[in-house]
Amino acid sequence: MLNKKFLFYFLVLLSSSQILFANYGFYRKVANTCKYYRVDIDEKKMQLTKNTDGSYNFSIEMKSLRNNFEMVMLVGFISVGQAITHQESFAKKKPGYQPVIPGDTEVTVTVPVSRESTIITAKATVDDIRQLSSGKVDTAGFMRLIKNSIQTL
Repeated sequence: MLNKKFLFYFLVLLSSSQILFANYGFYRKVANTCKYYRVDIDEKKMQLTKNTDGSYNFSIEMKSLRNNFEMVMLVGFISVGQAITHQESFAKKKPGYQPVIPGDTEVTVTVPVSRESTIITAKATVDDIRQLSSGKVDTAGFMRLIKNSIQTL
């Protein structure tokens, strides 16, 4: 009886661990890429949510220096692209692994302007992010792709 309970809890833990490790791996790749570009990021400001249909959405909040929001925003999208690429390559190596690929990504950049901060947000689809991370589109072209989603709050 004790062995059956142990086996049951072990299987439950094992089945839920993919979700936990996938989130952790995604967050770590995003954070490491931001660090590579010398952009400070707080992992608590990242949120990977799973929708009812099984798809994912990702949002990240970042801080910018004055007049530098575009570079910070691009680093946010590039880091998500790197995390997607990492998840896909890991899925090829490990059979049965489901990669975490967010369908939509939202990057929010806080820009300090005088006493109050300006908040700029933009959204991109997974296809747009893949084009940016693979080099099919340059940064200016990417900004043109997402220009309709950019909002200033």
